[in-house]
Amino acid sequence: MSYLRNGTLGLLALCGAAWTPALALEAAPDQFEQKLQTFDPAAVAAARSYARVFDIKGMMEKSMPALKQALLRQLKAKNPALSDPQIDAFFDAFFRGAFIDGAPVLEQATVIIMLEVLSKDEIVALNQFYSSPIGREILGKMPVVMGRMPELMAVMEKYVIPDALEAARATMKKGGVDVRI
Repeated sequence: MSYLRNGTLGLLALCGAAWTPALALEAAPDQFEQKLQTFDPAAVAAARSYARVFDIKGMMEKSMPALKQALLRQLKAKNPALSDPQIDAFFDAFFRGAFIDGAPVLEQATVIIMLEVLSKDEIVALNQFYSSPIGREILGKMPVVMGRMPELMAVMEKYVIPDALEAARATMKKGGVDVRI
């Protein structure tokens, strides 16, 4: 379970919005526009509007401090000779590349995923809600929620996984199989 302690899973959770679209989509970024042409134009317009309201770039920028802390531990552990200015240069390049330069790709991927998963009516409703004052307020707090994902992983590691492993072990033992964990 050390992968939970060292922040890797938390880092993945924080970056989930950034990495999941690239893994889930069959289309590469240079094919996104072509892929969008396969959907209802009104649904595409609503999804694009929602993606702008969602503000992937802004959301990622707000999430950077928590992400930086998780990544900093890994960077220092694997590169102990790096100086503070070198670490700062690494982070500047990483965050610019991932969340500034990559923001249009993330937004397009978000649009495609929404179109593949949600109906036109659902996308329109999301856009309307998140364009409202309370919706914008909730969106503004999402980076804080994302930043606390490592806490959730710690609860999972400390309580949920040990209990689930013991329950699975007990189930197997009832069936006559002794599983060591």
